[in-house]
Amino acid sequence: MEKAILMGPFIGELYWECGRFAPMLPKFKLETYKDKDIKYIIMTRPDRFDLYGKSADILVPLRINGDYENKQPNCFSLNGFSGKEYHRIVKSFFAKYSERFKIVKHIYPDISKGKYVNKNQFPRKDMLFRYFPRNENYKIIDDFLGQNKKPIVILAPRFRKGFRRNWKNWPEFYNLICNDKKLLNNFNFIICGKEDEYIPDEKNRFLDMAKINIGDTSSRIGLLLVLMEKASLVCGSQSAIPNIGLLYKVEVLEFGCQKTLHTVTYNVNHSPITFIENKGYDLQSNVLFNEMKKLLRKYEGKENAK
Repeated sequence: MEKAILMGPFIGELYWECGRFAPMLPKFKLETYKDKDIKYIIMTRPDRFDLYGKSADILVPLRINGDYENKQPNCFSLNGFSGKEYHRIVKSFFAKYSERFKIVKHIYPDISKGKYVNKNQFPRKDMLFRYFPRNENYKIIDDFLGQNKKPIVILAPRFRKGFRRNWKNWPEFYNLICNDKKLLNNFNFIICGKEDEYIPDEKNRFLDMAKINIGDTSSRIGLLLVLMEKASLVCGSQSAIPNIGLLYKVEVLEFGCQKTLHTVTYNVNHSPITFIENKGYDLQSNVLFNEMKKLLRKYEGKENAK
C-alpha cells in the first residue's frame, strides 16, 4: 500500500494558511522525506490550491456553505463554524484516503478554544517558505504582462466592509501615481486584491489582478505568487499580501498599527521593509507616495529588476 501524508482541512485565514501551515509541505517533500515514496494529499478551498500547487499530489476541494459570506475566517478557524462539523470533515477526509494509502501523518489545525489563535501551533522549524504554483498561473501572468518588462510594483489596497483598518485614500494615492509621468514610464504598477475586498482604480489606469480570467488549474493566489517572483516592491496597509511579499524576500512598504508583528514576527526571511506606524489608518496619501518614490529610485530605468 502506498504511503501518504494528509494535510487539512484548513478553514482559517489566508495568511495563517500561507505562512503557518502550507510551508510544511515543501519541508516534507524537499527535506524531511526527500526521496521517499510518499503522496501528499491536501484538503483546502479550491481558491487556495496554489499555496501547495505542484508540490501536492492530490488537491481535495473543501467547500463550506456561507464561507466568506457570513462566516469570516479567524486565525486557524472560521467564525460561527461548529467544531463538531469540522471534526466530521477531518474524520471523513482521513477515512476516505486511508482506504487507499497508509497514512504516515494527518496534520490539521486544532481549532478548539484558545488553540485556534496560537501562531506557533506548527513550529517554524518544520517549515520551508517556498511555493510552487501550478503551471497555468505562469502562462496567464506571461500573457497578462506581455512585452512589459518594467520593474513591478504590487499595490495591495485591502478594503473590507465595516473593517476598522480600511484606508480611504487609495483613489487619491492612485491619482498621485498617475500624475507622475516619469514614475509611470519606469514602473509597472499592478493592483492585487480579492474581489469585493479591495479598492480598484475606478478609472482603470493600472493592471488589476482581480480582472484576469483564471482557468481550471489556476487561482488568484496562484497569480499573486507568480507576480511575487517578479516584483520589486509591495506597497499596502498591513495585510496578507505585503506579508506574502516578505516571504518572497520582496521589499515591502507597509503602514498600520502592529509594527513589530509585521516587521519581525512575520518577516521570517529578514526582507527589507519600511513600516509607517499609523494606528488610525488616516495616513496622508502624499506621505505614502513620497516614501514609495524614495524606495523606487534604485530601480529607475531598469528592466527585470528582480
